[in-house]
Amino acid sequence: MERIDCVHHEPEGRFWVAYGSGPGVKVFGYPSKGGVYVLDNCFGVELDFLGLDRFRKTERPSKLDPDWQAKEDAHCDRMRRLGATWWRREADEFWEHEIAYPKYTDGYLRVGWPAGGGVWVLHTTLDDAGAMGAARIHNAHDMEERCRWIEKLGGVFYADPKDCPYLDLP
Repeated sequence: MERIDCVHHEPEGRFWVAYGSGPGVKVFGYPSKGGVYVLDNCFGVELDFLGLDRFRKTERPSKLDPDWQAKEDAHCDRMRRLGATWWRREADEFWEHEIAYPKYTDGYLRVGWPAGGGVWVLHTTLDDAGAMGAARIHNAHDMEERCRWIEKLGGVFYADPKDCPYLDLP
């Protein structure tokens, strides 16, 4: 007797980056534990940090590659270092973030990884981020400049990134 799988499985995206109308782009990662990691509003510095092309779609590893899942998990780990959110299903993220209008009290997280180690983190609300002009972080040319702006805006430095409560690090 043939078994029928009645569980609905959403198709995974073919690319790691989704270019919309902007500003920024959305990055996806599909870890071996299931679900999807999503990183919203990525700009050049984040895309460089993730090793993704800033202007062309970056295709996910082919499942014909015997190391495809290890590559996907490594990509997800890099995303987590920037504060990616894990969702059980991609549709959940769509309903939560694309349909619902952001509230002033929603969290705002920006992360910078200096070459010398540690991590700079700005964690506040959307309202406070707007008041302090946190959008300047996105004008940084590289990760070092990004770190300096996070510091100027009152960010916190964690010498050991695992001490940062806002990052889901492996």
